[in-house]
Amino acid sequence: MLLALDASQIPAYFIPALGHVPKWCSSLESLTEELEEGGQTSIYDNYKFLTKEDLEKLNLTNLIGTNLLQAYMHGFFIDFRLYKKARLLFFLLFLVKDIMQLKNSG
Repeated sequence: MLLALDASQIPAYFIPALGHVPKWCSSLESLTEELEEGGQTSIYDNYKFLTKEDLEKLNLTNLIGTNLLQAYMHGFFIDFRLYKKARLLFFLLFLVKDIMQLKNSG
């Protein structure tokens, strides 16, 4: 893909999803195949980023300062499995509250 930008040179970009590699740059073929096969995982693939407001909503503020939360910039990283359990408990408690309110009002 060629893009006309505000520059003296016209940059060329290869987007594998659009089709095959042009013949004039066959070296890209091996490069993209290596990237597809690599399947590299990031350090934070198994973590969920939460802000302090998210922690308050899930009632997890007591975990601040423990090794279960890793502080990062304006929030925290939490193990994704722990996040899923906390979110499930939050929604279950919310559901129970709603059911109790419906029983009391009706």
